[in-house]
Amino acid sequence: MKVVIIGAGNVGTHFAKALKASGSEVLQIVSRTMKSAVELASEIGCAFATDFASINKNADVYILCVTDSQIVPVLRQLHVGDKLIVHTSGSVGINVFYDYALNYGCVYPLQTFSKFKDLNYAEIPAFVEANTEENTQILIDLMKRITPHVQVLSTQQRSILHLSAVLVNNFSNHLCVLAESLLKENSLQFELLKPLMKETFEKMLKYSPYDAQTGPALRGDEQILQKHRDLLANHEDILEIYNSISESIVKTHSEEK
Repeated sequence: MKVVIIGAGNVGTHFAKALKASGSEVLQIVSRTMKSAVELASEIGCAFATDFASINKNADVYILCVTDSQIVPVLRQLHVGDKLIVHTSGSVGINVFYDYALNYGCVYPLQTFSKFKDLNYAEIPAFVEANTEENTQILIDLMKRITPHVQVLSTQQRSILHLSAVLVNNFSNHLCVLAESLLKENSLQFELLKPLMKETFEKMLKYSPYDAQTGPALRGDEQILQKHRDLLANHEDILEIYNSISESIVKTHSEEK
């Protein structure tokens, strides 16, 4: 299958590498930035372009690996006839294509992507949606070249999955950023938390997160909660998050008491 990748950021880089490794033919990398276009195209061994006037029109699928806000601006410039065009967003519906394409859809790999970090694609679930059964099957076949875990989801289902992924990934990572900041202020190293983090996530992978919940909020230990609030007296932003999450834990597990 012949593919053109539009976007050379984290997602575009991973898609290009994975598709090439799977046997798909990546014809071209399209990026607004010459440096990123050249770097990724050189690594993949394909052509590159920095404007849509030079886009290769011989691909079977055009994959938009751009930010959500750039999908429509790209579509306004992308003129490839009735070719299949897809985006990779978890939160944008395929109705975004209505005025710009005849054949369209979404391929959404559920993972966090960074250029510097290699991934085991065989473990990554991917979700597809398209405007016709034929296009859906094309996307299923394309993604199954990368991972055996391919599933069809509606826009609504994918949006809920993306929201849940933000809670699990982006929010938990930000909590670690806050924890790291507090530790540094007190001459402590973030590495001290890593065994706890490892056990926490291993436990959640094996059991329900609901059943794995521990901590002073769950126990209703107001003495410890107040001590933590006192320690955060000079960090109002973290204190607000601490109180909000503690209250949510109490509310979520209140039926047990």
